[in-house]
Amino acid sequence: MLQKFQIALDPLYRLKNDFQSGLQQVDQLILENVSANEPLIKTIATTLISAGGKRLRPLLCLASSQLVGKVAQNSFYLAAAVELIHAATLLHDDVIDESYLRRGKQTANTCWGNKPSILVGDFLFARAFELMVKTGNIRFLDILASASAKISEGEVTQLRCIKSLALDIEEYLKIIEYKTATLFAAACQTGALSAGANEATAHQLYEFGKYFGLMYQILDDVLDYTDASRGKQVGDDFREGKVTFPILLAYQTDTDKAFWHQCFDGDNVNNIEFDDVLKRLHNVDAFKQSTVIATQYAQKAQESLQSFNSPVSEMMHLLVESFFEK
Repeated sequence: MLQKFQIALDPLYRLKNDFQSGLQQVDQLILENVSANEPLIKTIATTLISAGGKRLRPLLCLASSQLVGKVAQNSFYLAAAVELIHAATLLHDDVIDESYLRRGKQTANTCWGNKPSILVGDFLFARAFELMVKTGNIRFLDILASASAKISEGEVTQLRCIKSLALDIEEYLKIIEYKTATLFAAACQTGALSAGANEATAHQLYEFGKYFGLMYQILDDVLDYTDASRGKQVGDDFREGKVTFPILLAYQTDTDKAFWHQCFDGDNVNNIEFDDVLKRLHNVDAFKQSTVIATQYAQKAQESLQSFNSPVSEMMHLLVESFFEK
């Protein structure tokens, strides 16, 4: 009964319910492609893939296909490839960030160590590209290879800017566009193309994915400080020295710059009480300001769907709105 209410009220549940059969095919493709002769590869990859997650990227890939035509076999290959790329980045990110929780469970690097995690991440990238090759379409390979390169570039830029309060808003937006939004954009774009859309129509959905991804990451930056239910420790970004959107806005707004330098200069981050940081972020309205910016990107995502009129586009509109109802 609860699940029926969730499906009725939550756009994400409704979309996943509408595409349940397709997502099952995608999951089957993923599980087939994490199979390997080396048992440790299969164990790590299967554990990560089976740990849950929203499956937002493959879902938007299939939804974009349905929006412009019909979900085809290539749509399933691409949706699975996108999720494998995402899974690979999670393995690598957890090593870089020294994370020990992911979706409420111990990370692969905690359970099996950094080296196997990195190598299995590389394996998942390779499997993703094998699926792209199966489509027989070089355009898909071009889009997802470019997205993969941008993800890596965004991650390296963020690593270079760790603890840097000199990072400006525009540079940070470019980082999150590369490391987060670009894969959402590629998922929507390739999904549309796989259903026969022309490049102009596919670009509209690319824009939707990009703005959706920017919105998603800014809201995720806020939730890192405020939501204990995500299966991660609250304040991980702060403890890792990441200068994220709320911190940048707080630093710009707060007259007490010295406080923030105490937080992020050198190794002082470990000597600052997280509750003090949280209170300061609330006092300068950093979370509210961040949400306002996320809302602007949500509106741009909605505008990218204006020329579409179908039950799927309606659900995509509602999906965007649902992120502000939590």
